[in-house]
Amino acid sequence: MAIAEERTGDGPRHEQPASKTETTVVNQDVEDATIRSYRPTKWQSNITILSCYIANFSDGFQNTLANPTNVIFKQLLGSDGYPSEMKTRISNSLIVGAILGVVVLGYTSDMFSRRAGLLFTSSLVAIGTLMSALALQVHPSNDMLWYFVVVRGIAGFGVGGEYPPSAAAGIEESDDFLRRYRGPLFVSFTTLMATVAGPILMIIYLICLIASDNNLTIAFHAIYSIATILPVIIIVLRLFMADSTLFHYSNFTRQRRSPQIYLLLVRRYWWRMLTTSLAFFLYDFINFPNSIMSSTIISSLVKDHNVRTTAIWQVILAVLPVPGVIIGAWLTNAIGRRKTGMLGFAGYVVLGFIIGGTYSKLSQHIAAFVVLYGLLQAFGHMGPGATIGLISTESFPTAMRSMGYGVATAFGRTGAAVGTQCFSPLQDRAGNSSTFYLAGGVAVLGMMVYWLLPESGDLDLEKEDQLLKEYLMEHGYTTDVKD
Repeated sequence: MAIAEERTGDGPRHEQPASKTETTVVNQDVEDATIRSYRPTKWQSNITILSCYIANFSDGFQNTLANPTNVIFKQLLGSDGYPSEMKTRISNSLIVGAILGVVVLGYTSDMFSRRAGLLFTSSLVAIGTLMSALALQVHPSNDMLWYFVVVRGIAGFGVGGEYPPSAAAGIEESDDFLRRYRGPLFVSFTTLMATVAGPILMIIYLICLIASDNNLTIAFHAIYSIATILPVIIIVLRLFMADSTLFHYSNFTRQRRSPQIYLLLVRRYWWRMLTTSLAFFLYDFINFPNSIMSSTIISSLVKDHNVRTTAIWQVILAVLPVPGVIIGAWLTNAIGRRKTGMLGFAGYVVLGFIIGGTYSKLSQHIAAFVVLYGLLQAFGHMGPGATIGLISTESFPTAMRSMGYGVATAFGRTGAAVGTQCFSPLQDRAGNSSTFYLAGGVAVLGMMVYWLLPESGDLDLEKEDQLLKEYLMEHGYTTDVKD
């Protein structure tokens, strides 16, 4: 029994039994200290953050592979052997796989483990990319293209499945150790890494062309071999990572999740889920097809369609968005996530209409076109590119963070698929300038949706978890706490 001491005046101390209330408080404090004993080591947290950096670099590498792949296949197979329908199908295979991946892993990584989900997705990326590297050995060409659609879909499932657990694990580890800088840190290991991967891939591609005297087969095998090595490195790192403190205590994995719980979650967070999903859809609708079609547009502007010259301009174009991401990371704390996104969409509107209106003149001066095109993408990466993933991750409690982010990302990838289907026929029928008009118009809608988003930088992640627990308890559901 706990002992309470009492001193009367200057006389001797008399020991008396502590009250029942005091005993309960003391024992509760000891119990809480025991319960809250779990915490990953600083080394494990650093491994988690490092693996997020490399994984998002790998995902950006995978997404950018479409640019040199389109050029290589068109040169090797010709326009008849590689029609626009097949080009769109190959581009969409990665997107469709990613949609399935974000939905499945968004759910399972909340239900079971961030670490297990991340190991699974990295393995799929490695397998799918290795099989892609062998595509040129498949004959005839039509069979090769269909084979490529399937294996890129496998890699896409892994790439998409990477997003929810990686984003959730990264933001939770950032909140554990660097709460004040969780926004800029999150942008640095997500959007910045994915954006930096683009120019690095194009530089590697250009070096391969120069070293092999424009041998496209060698260049293809080189870039896909490197794309295979990256997820293997990530798998090794993730063997040593651990789930975050927030996930350990707030994941509800011991809670039996009945359909009623999901209805309660939807009732409480439906507005955040709706607005983040719409914003993701609109941004990916214009960003993804614009990025993929850049190689086709630049190739059409280069005299004689020279592969090496096209690659040089693609490298320059890929570098220009990087400063935009860095500025966006700083602005997330300086002016807030929501205003940063709106500012980026505003730049997209202005530059989209400028490029569309002056395209006939810009097409005669490729340097001016590439600079303006690069600035357009820089604004996109600075605004919604830097913030939509961050807002989607911070807006949901730990117990459904991967699911909330996964739903928003699935809508984003759906927007990318729809955008690709819209932009390619529009480009063929109305010319390249029409796609920039469309991008500018959609960006206006993006600004309106961003105005409706929460300012997620003001949210306390632990408090959000506690508010969810209280909300569920009010409706008759208790949550277990892990030891």
